[in-house]
Amino acid sequence: MRLPKPKLRELKEAIIAVSSTLSGRRFTTKFPAKPCRVPENYRGKPEFDLDTCIGCGACVNVCPTEALTQIDDTQAEPPTRKITHRYDTCIFCGNCSENCTTETGIKLSQQWDLAGLDRAAMAETHDFELQKCEKCSAIIGTKKHLVWLYEKLGPLAYTNPSLLIAKSGELQTKPQAIQQQPQPEKAADASDFMRILCPKCKCELNIQL
Repeated sequence: MRLPKPKLRELKEAIIAVSSTLSGRRFTTKFPAKPCRVPENYRGKPEFDLDTCIGCGACVNVCPTEALTQIDDTQAEPPTRKITHRYDTCIFCGNCSENCTTETGIKLSQQWDLAGLDRAAMAETHDFELQKCEKCSAIIGTKKHLVWLYEKLGPLAYTNPSLLIAKSGELQTKPQAIQQQPQPEKAADASDFMRILCPKCKCELNIQL
């Protein structure tokens, strides 16, 4: 009886595997006794580079499994954005790395041995200070994001007082000033422009003038 070609191929592979085992040459690795090398482009655990990550949340928006989550704590002092990565639910798709605003804020590493018994330990959280509008207290973004925009825009950043102030760090968000009682409307002056304002409040200021 003649065997079909697929069966002959499987028989050939079985003979090679048996002969390799008998001769001492194995196809399986010796992990964990010896470290396992992965290919150069292997997609392992995403890792944040806190020197270049600006906390913009772009990676959170494109995560298909919600392994990346974001919480803005506006009641903290100072207001803080918390970005959490749970690598027990991460599928290592690479969306976060491909859509990173700075292109290097989060990258896939070659770390793959992530097994553990405590799921609570399979998470890491990074904090970023938020910048709020000094008039309406709306969240503008993280301070690192504003500074990054300033450096990215170069000379064009001088057209935006909010970016200049964020870069210099001369003014800080003051929740107590933001939550103060409304004051009677007054004519806008030059000092009103040198504040960190959201687009809505900045537009209203320009219309008022």
